[in-house]
Amino acid sequence: MLIRFLLIALISFSSLVTANKSDLVITRQGEIFKDFTLGMYEDSSASLAFEEIKQLKEFIPQTNYISRGYSNSVFWIKFKIENATKSNVNYFIKFTNNAIHKFDCYIVSNNGETIKYQQGVGYFTPKTSNPLVSPEFQVYLNSGESKTVYFSLFSIYPNFTSLYIFDKKSLNNYVLKYDVLYSIYFGGVIALLLYNLFIYMFSREKSYLYYVLYVSFFLCWQLQTNVFFPFNTYSSTASYYTHGIFIPLFIASLLLFSRSILETKKRLPKMDRAMKTIAYLYLILAVSSLFYLHISFIIINGLATLIMPFILYVGFKSYFSGNKVALFFIVAQIVFLSTSTLFSLMTDGYLQYSLLTRHGIVVGSFIEIILFSLALAYRIRLLEHEKVTIIYQSNIELEDKVKERTKELEQSKNKLKELANRDPMTTLYNRRFLCEISPELISIAKREKSPLSIIVFDIDKFKSINDTYGHSAGDQVIKTVAKLLQKTRESDIAARVGGEEFVLLLPNTDKQGAYKIAKQIRKEVESLKLQVRSRYTINFTLSGGVCTLLSDEDTDIDQMLHRADKALYTAKETGRNKIVLSNLD
Repeated sequence: MLIRFLLIALISFSSLVTANKSDLVITRQGEIFKDFTLGMYEDSSASLAFEEIKQLKEFIPQTNYISRGYSNSVFWIKFKIENATKSNVNYFIKFTNNAIHKFDCYIVSNNGETIKYQQGVGYFTPKTSNPLVSPEFQVYLNSGESKTVYFSLFSIYPNFTSLYIFDKKSLNNYVLKYDVLYSIYFGGVIALLLYNLFIYMFSREKSYLYYVLYVSFFLCWQLQTNVFFPFNTYSSTASYYTHGIFIPLFIASLLLFSRSILETKKRLPKMDRAMKTIAYLYLILAVSSLFYLHISFIIINGLATLIMPFILYVGFKSYFSGNKVALFFIVAQIVFLSTSTLFSLMTDGYLQYSLLTRHGIVVGSFIEIILFSLALAYRIRLLEHEKVTIIYQSNIELEDKVKERTKELEQSKNKLKELANRDPMTTLYNRRFLCEISPELISIAKREKSPLSIIVFDIDKFKSINDTYGHSAGDQVIKTVAKLLQKTRESDIAARVGGEEFVLLLPNTDKQGAYKIAKQIRKEVESLKLQVRSRYTINFTLSGGVCTLLSDEDTDIDQMLHRADKALYTAKETGRNKIVLSNLD
């Protein structure tokens, strides 16, 4: 309370020193007033009548930018406006905040005649369509005439607003610019929302769901705050305040999203439980705000000033535990925390209402929403690096299913063993086995709608090895490659189909998975140092071509081998020691 008193006193003192007189004088047509001084009186009893207010002399100088925090007081504003031009003028007093519960406007002429206007959500008529507008009051002045304007403001939400004085043309320009800028903002947010909603519908990843909920609730709050469709008409005062539920809901969604993207359940279990508890607390506050609005929002706003730094702290902890995605989150939270803190301090009455304190949160939220979306995209990229491990694990699980569903395959393997359909040098399967087993594999793949891929390997410059080191060295190279191929998964089929040519048939593996396996084998061969006759060390390389089964076109293994051979030929022609994907798939 002491800090708040000092800040308010400082603002009031600066107003006395820097502001102009509280009398506004229109000296030319089209003159507008955006920075001026007015008088303010706080009726803490909320009981004084207008006639009593008129007699008071205790109005304190105050800028037209008002921030008084949560209060049960009625705030009275007073200023005088004079038309010093030779023409009659029609001016409009425009307030920028629509959330004031009741605006009572009294325009007093020099002869004592008083005109009263009433606006605000507290004056909504039940069971009718009440448009929500930023309060606007008209003042008509004859040439040389002056009038004194009084406003009484009472709010259930925090008391913050500003007021400007325009002629009709300037008012229209102001409203147009405001609507255009916010329409661009809302358009960008909606585009990101729909993009990530589509990804969620496709992936069913919870992180995207929490992101969509967070952005949706925040968007609804901002649409209501800035009087955009569909939150621009209400059937009653109560229905307006019911929509305040969006604030605790978007904070709860932010906490759930943070838990997911920061992987707190796995990395920071204690903090995860704390964030989960706070999220549930905000859901309870969302429900309680429907019944005890004023108290609930004091708690919501107060907790938010502590929760936002806590979330940022958790982001740092997650990053230092190895979560790279958290870096996007940290930057996003720093931006949003800065602007939302300014907004909270302004709504609590500690900072003056200004363009930065009022609308900075919009810019900060937009940057945060973009960075959160990038974080989700980057997270997918990191998951791709784990794809090989997942593929291996999935294949192990699928092997049992393949064994149960493909008795024909097992029978064929046993039959081929009896016929000794293996290459005698390497003990790999030979071309005959490959041709006999492939129709069944192709049939199974088509029936089960599972992928089937093939890799064709060829030892680079094999003739040169034979010519340089002898055929025994060449045989040793072939056996070494065969041993590497035999180390692949149990479900894979390795065959030697030519002198230095090998084939690896991969059930339940798509082209990208086969490509990664081929690259791994190529790297292992490249790193080998083969001792020959204890005198020479041979380094050799492999080239490979990869293709996958085209279910509508391929009827036998020869068509797949043809495409893989073409890819292998490309690898040979473009420098060897590389793996090339078939571009015909």
